[in-house]
Amino acid sequence: MKFITTILILIASLTAAAQKVNTIVQKGNEFYKLGDFKQAQAEYEKALQKDQKNTAAQFNAGNALQKQGNFADASKMYQSVYENAADTAMQSKSSYNKGVAEIKQKQLQEAVNSFKESLRKNPVDDEARENLQKALNELKKQNQQKPKDDQQKKNKPQDKPQDKKEEKPKSNMNKQQAENLLNQLRQQEKHLQELQKQKIKQQTPDKDW
Repeated sequence: MKFITTILILIASLTAAAQKVNTIVQKGNEFYKLGDFKQAQAEYEKALQKDQKNTAAQFNAGNALQKQGNFADASKMYQSVYENAADTAMQSKSSYNKGVAEIKQKQLQEAVNSFKESLRKNPVDDEARENLQKALNELKKQNQQKPKDDQQKKNKPQDKPQDKKEEKPKSNMNKQQAENLLNQLRQQEKHLQELQKQKIKQQTPDKDW
């Protein structure tokens, strides 16, 4: 099932204090558009070193990480955007992209929560609603499959009876060996008894005449 992805490139606010950070973010955007996501990420991180709560740099860094397949770190970056963003539109977008990153990690329940949060911030987002429904369907399938797997494990024949059957010939062999040994001991005992009788007979004193 294919989920709809949304990757937006943002720029920092054009305030006087943010001019330097904005320049770095724009440079990162240029690399991003060229498909050099690793270099783009490096530029966004430079911007975050100067302003660690800059949501444009965070959001775009999350996008660059996601493009590189680093979904775990992308999720963390989107979460940071959500916590630092001042407007609900940015929070909705960051929750949406976080949900996509969680889908990539097969974290279905987390993705459901993220898409729900995106819709809370922007109830008219059809793509978020569609992805939420898909995530719920996948989660339902997963939950239905789990009992089947558990039942198959429960019905799987145990190995213990087979182990006992394999040990049975070994047990018969030991019994035979024990019986042979017992017969040998009996023969030795019988032989010792005969020797003892002969010895007693030889030691009997002669009669006095």
